[in-house]
Amino acid sequence: MDLANKVKTDEIKAIIYTNRFKIVGKLHLLLRDSYRGRLSDHLNSGQVHNFIPVTDAVVYDASNNNMLYETKCIIINKRSIEGLIEEN
Repeated sequence: MDLANKVKTDEIKAIIYTNRFKIVGKLHLLLRDSYRGRLSDHLNSGQVHNFIPVTDAVVYDASNNNMLYETKCIIINKRSIEGLIEEN
């Protein structure tokens, strides 16, 4: 079963920075929890669990920007996020 097609979400393109990686991909927020205002406020609101799924992710080495790999889904610990940019 493909849950991504069953659960209605807002899709947000984002760049996520950790101390070792830059991750470019899509965040999926439940529509009922849809944020108003800054994405960082939503992530800190307590409505988001400790781990955040990112789909269509491309992972880069943060020290030299070399691409390490691409994956359909990666799960990121919210506490490891040092920076987050929402792409338009």
